[in-house]
Amino acid sequence: MKTVKRLLPYFKDCKALAILSLLCALIATGSKLTIPFLAGKAVDVIYSATQSGTTPDISIYLIVMAILLAFGTVFRYIFDYLVALIGQRVIKEMRRRVFHSYLHVPLKTIDQNKRGDLVTRLINDEENVQNGLVSGFASFYDGIIAIGITLVFMFTLHWALGLIVVVLTPISIFVSRFISRFNSKHFKEQAKASGQVASYVLESLTNSEAVASYGLEEDREEVFASLNSSYQEHQFKANMGASIINPATRLVNALINALLILAGALFLINDVDLGVAFTVGALSSFLTYASNYMQPFNDISNVASEIEYALSSFARIDEACNFEEDHDEGKKTVEGDIHSISAKDLTFSYDGNRIIIDNLNLQIEKGMKVAFVGPTGCGKTTIINILMRFYDPQEGSFYLNDVSTLEINKSELRKRVGMVLQETWIFKGTVRENIAYGKKDASLEEIKEAARKARADRFIERLPQGYDTVISDSSGLSMGEKQLLCVSRLMLLEPEVVILDEATSNIDVRTESLLNASFSALLEGRTSLVVAHRLSTIINSDLIIVMNSHGGIEEKGTHKELLEKGGFYAKLYRAQFS
Repeated sequence: MKTVKRLLPYFKDCKALAILSLLCALIATGSKLTIPFLAGKAVDVIYSATQSGTTPDISIYLIVMAILLAFGTVFRYIFDYLVALIGQRVIKEMRRRVFHSYLHVPLKTIDQNKRGDLVTRLINDEENVQNGLVSGFASFYDGIIAIGITLVFMFTLHWALGLIVVVLTPISIFVSRFISRFNSKHFKEQAKASGQVASYVLESLTNSEAVASYGLEEDREEVFASLNSSYQEHQFKANMGASIINPATRLVNALINALLILAGALFLINDVDLGVAFTVGALSSFLTYASNYMQPFNDISNVASEIEYALSSFARIDEACNFEEDHDEGKKTVEGDIHSISAKDLTFSYDGNRIIIDNLNLQIEKGMKVAFVGPTGCGKTTIINILMRFYDPQEGSFYLNDVSTLEINKSELRKRVGMVLQETWIFKGTVRENIAYGKKDASLEEIKEAARKARADRFIERLPQGYDTVISDSSGLSMGEKQLLCVSRLMLLEPEVVILDEATSNIDVRTESLLNASFSALLEGRTSLVVAHRLSTIINSDLIIVMNSHGGIEEKGTHKELLEKGGFYAKLYRAQFS
């Protein structure tokens, strides 16, 4: 019930359509269920005429039944159309909310969830809700209307037989509910297993080159076979349980119908007086209504398993929609230029157990080029993540012009800091659109100038349509060319502070030399923070900070000073250039 309540807000913009669809269902079902009543009356007319030897006239009944049939058909079509429309609107809103949630959650939420599972929530689970909940609930309230109208007609025809039907109905409901409750856990496990399979496939495809190079195809197949078997097992149990519902309820309903036929025949043959005139036509109509009365229960039992599966999928969707947002409590802005960046007593841990940054203190003045080096896992990139507020520290803070970054609006902070990362990101679009991604109103001349500074203009001009060539992450560009386009974006924005996080690690030495020249021009007069493994790229830094494996500063100074100290940096430098 709690899950259903959480589903209702998604229908708030469809209230009018839902009411209209309910009215159409009422008219369509009412028209359809009035026909057996009139048919029974026609049977009585024919029976009476046969007994008296006259010619029966049932034309009025036939005309009215034809009109009701036409009404029912038209309004049934309108009902189905409205249900489909409501379903699409609800699913559209769900997808919008899930995608909005993904874009506004902290990075740790994305890191803590498998990417394939997140994609499954956005696509597969949405389809499950569409097929199960929306269509299922439509069948549910259509069935409720049919049950209500049928009861009215049955009690009108013979209250005693109607009472028998009502008394025996809970048996069918109990059987259906018992099996559905048994299936619920299997549908939840099925939805979970589906996400695990999708996540593992996405991981394997994303890293297919590594899998092939290490010859891990058989290992990956074994793990996939295990996950696939688990998925198959839960799906089989869920489907088996679902397949039992319908025949079980149909068996119960058949027994009830048999009892009604026997009781009705006895009432009619023995002319039992229960205050109602019971005729052959009335019995015929009643048995039709009794069958129609059970049909909605069969329909509901048919969609019960789909609804259970859809509720399991919706629970995952709702969880994704309610991921904790990346709260921005910063209200301050930095006045004027950024003339200093400092870290004071900075301590950070991703999981609360292992300390990555331990009591870090540093001071960076405007225009300085500061490089971070050290062993893998020492926290170089983590420092950048904290400065950009992708993660917040447990203690201490970064300061811009003596204003804590925790108090600065995140959007304001990130507009003034530009980043080029090791991982390139190229979306499907023209070269021009890719370069101008952070500055939509940039002119073509500005874009070309940025590409020229990044030394990307040479390969761009060789493309079939130059800056209008449509590219994507899988369009055949080399890693170096993709990185040059990413650097061009930074050139176009010209931020106050520039961060280069292993920006040249995927580029050959010749391209790197071109980039170093362009970076020198870009960084002139600007503050820059560089994370690098290639020490040749940071020799001219104003300050080199050497991190240790405990998240602290091992040593710092200029390239010359650190070589003279003969410490960790000197050993690392000589190891690279020996």
